[in-house]
Amino acid sequence: MRSACRPKVWLRRSGFEVVLRRSGTLLGLHLWTLFARYEINAVIDVGACAGEYGSWLRRNGYKGLIVSFEPVAESFGVLAKRAARDPLWLAYNLALGRERGEAEIYVTEQKMFSSFRHPSPYAFEAFGSQPKIKSTETVTLATLDEMFDQIIVGISRPHVFLKMDTQGWDLDVLEGAKESLGRIIAFQSEVAVRAVYEGVPSMRESLDYFERCGFSVSGLFPVNLDEKMRAVEFDCVMVRSPAAQ
Repeated sequence: MRSACRPKVWLRRSGFEVVLRRSGTLLGLHLWTLFARYEINAVIDVGACAGEYGSWLRRNGYKGLIVSFEPVAESFGVLAKRAARDPLWLAYNLALGRERGEAEIYVTEQKMFSSFRHPSPYAFEAFGSQPKIKSTETVTLATLDEMFDQIIVGISRPHVFLKMDTQGWDLDVLEGAKESLGRIIAFQSEVAVRAVYEGVPSMRESLDYFERCGFSVSGLFPVNLDEKMRAVEFDCVMVRSPAAQ
C-alpha cells in the first residue's frame, strides 16, 4: 500500500471517512468494505480506458490482481505502460462482448466516451464536444467465458470482482459470461438514467437483467449530474444473491 493511502485506511479502520467532493470516495469506501468482506483477490476491469480505474483501486488500498481490457489503441498504449509498472496488473488489447469476432468502435474526442454505440443527442447536450466521433477502429472481441480461466490461473482460491464501464455495452459483456458469471462474487456496472448512447439499456432494464443473473443491489453511486442536478448515470455495485450461491 502506498504511504499516501495509509492515513485513509487507518481512519477507516477507526470508523471515520474523509469525503472530498467529486472524489469517488463513497464508492471507494463501499468497495473497500466489500473487498474485505468477500476477500476479493482478482479484479477484472472491462473498459479500462487508460487505466484510471486500476490506479484508483491501488490508491483505495487494493493489493490483489487487476486484469484490464481496453480495445482502443491509443488508450491501450497508456494503459499498458501503467500496468507494466505493477507486477499484479495485466492488460489486454481486447474488447469483451457476447461472442468472439471483430467490431467497429467509435473513437471520440474524449476517449472515455468511445463506444460500440453512437452517442445520443443528449450526450452532446450534456457534455459538449467531448463525445464527438473523430474516427473508428476495428477491434478484436473475445468473451469473458473464454478468457476467465486464463485470468485466474495461479490463484488457488479466486474471489473475483468484475468491473464494467463499456459505455452502453455492459449487458453484452455479461451475455458472453454466462458460464463464468457463477464464479464472480460481485460486479460494478455503469447504468443509465439518461441515454448517453443510442440504444443503451435503461437503468431499470439493466437492474432487471442483473437480478435475473442472480445478483442483488449493494449500492448505487452517481457518476455525473446534469446542470439541474439530475442524475445521468450511476455506478451500480451488485453482489451475488444468497439463492444463487
